[in-house]
Formats: sequence, C-alpha cells, structure tokens
Amino acid sequence: MIKNKRILDSLNSSDRFDHFLDICEVADHYRVQPSTVRKWAREGRLAAYKLSRDYRLAWIDVWACEDAAIPKGTDLQERYRMPLITKADIAAGMNVSVRTVDRWIYSGMPTRSVFGNVRLNPRDAQDWLKRQFGLLAPLYPYLTDELI
Repeated sequence: MIKNKRILDSLNSSDRFDHFLDICEVADHYRVQPSTVRKWAREGRLAAYKLSRDYRLAWIDVWACEDAAIPKGTDLQERYRMPLITKADIAAGMNVSVRTVDRWIYSGMPTRSVFGNVRLNPRDAQDWLKRQFGLLAPLYPYLTDELI
C-alpha cells in the first residue's frame, strides 16, 4: 500500500526501509492513540504493511502523511524521527496560553499537519523561537540542554 511511488523512488533503499515502526511507535510520534493509528491504517489513510495481526510502517510512509516536506538526508531524517509535539506541549513548557502558540503559528512557526491535527517538530519549534525571540524554550522532555 505505497501511496506515492514517486517519492518512494526518490529515496534510496536504505532510507526507505531501514526501520519499520509498530503502531505504538507511530502513535507516540504523532501524539495520538494507537487505536487512531490502527483506524487510519485500516481506512488506507496511512500506508501500512500488515504483518500477522498488526501493522508495520516505514518512516517514509509516516512522513508522507504529514503535510510538510519529506526529510531527505541523514541529518534531517534523524531530526524528524523525534516525536512531534502539540500546541499544548509548547504552551505548558513556556507557561503561555495555547492562543499565544496559535499566534506564533500564524506568524510562521513551522508545523506538520497530521490528518488535520497540528503538530510541531520540537527542534523546528526551538529553532524558530530562538530566531524570533532569542528564547530557549523548555520543551522538556522532548528537548534537553544537550539537544539544543
């Protein structure tokens, strides 16, 4: 069930299938319930491979469902394997309202839409906040001092 063959062909085989994810790992990445990921896989909204009783997904298929650029290159792929965070995570970490985070997104904070759910890569959010405001956002546990 590979939806976008052109994107898949543009990556070399080691990038494509270096690690398959199970439903729980994808749910952790997207910050949704495992039952939601299973439903998306059953409906065909998320390209998945059925192995015995459960689904397995390749990173390329996970990234293809995010409404953003698919990372190419080893450095970017490692960066985008981090679990995504929500607007509420940023608001709680910075002690601001979700509405403030909405304004930042409107002002250009990079997001990744997962089937209509707004998610952010913690590194992208951190970089944007640093550029815009000179802030080191405490997005714990997603970013620690050694990752900043």
